[in-house]
Amino acid sequence: MTDQAQLLSLLADINEPPFPDTPLLAAGHWLLIALAALGLAMLSYHLWRRWQQQAAKRQAWREFQRLDPQDELLATQLNQLLKRLLKSYWPSHPLLSAGTADWQQHWQQCLPADVRLPDLSVLLYQAPSQHSVADRQQLYHAARLYLQAFNATKLSPTLSSGGQHV
Repeated sequence: MTDQAQLLSLLADINEPPFPDTPLLAAGHWLLIALAALGLAMLSYHLWRRWQQQAAKRQAWREFQRLDPQDELLATQLNQLLKRLLKSYWPSHPLLSAGTADWQQHWQQCLPADVRLPDLSVLLYQAPSQHSVADRQQLYHAARLYLQAFNATKLSPTLSSGGQHV
């Protein structure tokens, strides 16, 4: 048998390579990170575009909040505001040149069933002294609900009949 000291002299030290300072990722991990970054970029772009598309609605809401519900010219101001909002999303929508009846019908369809819109032809084309305060307040409430529910992507450019222009 060989001497134990002789065997120990034949042993060499084991030299391990140094560990890297940063962990190395496999190719699959890099792919997952790239896909996650791409998904985040697409989501950010989608949210930014949606925010941009809602700019006209936000502006209309700010203008609506500045209106006085007691003002005698409220009906005209609301009519112009809502028409401008519609025009900003659909510049050639038939409602922009439609009669009062079509405009009232469209507006009423956008409101909940329990909310009735006062007669727009009376509010728009008769002297303000003939309007009741209740009608103006009801119109103001209906305009608030219309603005809250306004969705430009769900507008249909169809009309039922002609009539007096608004």
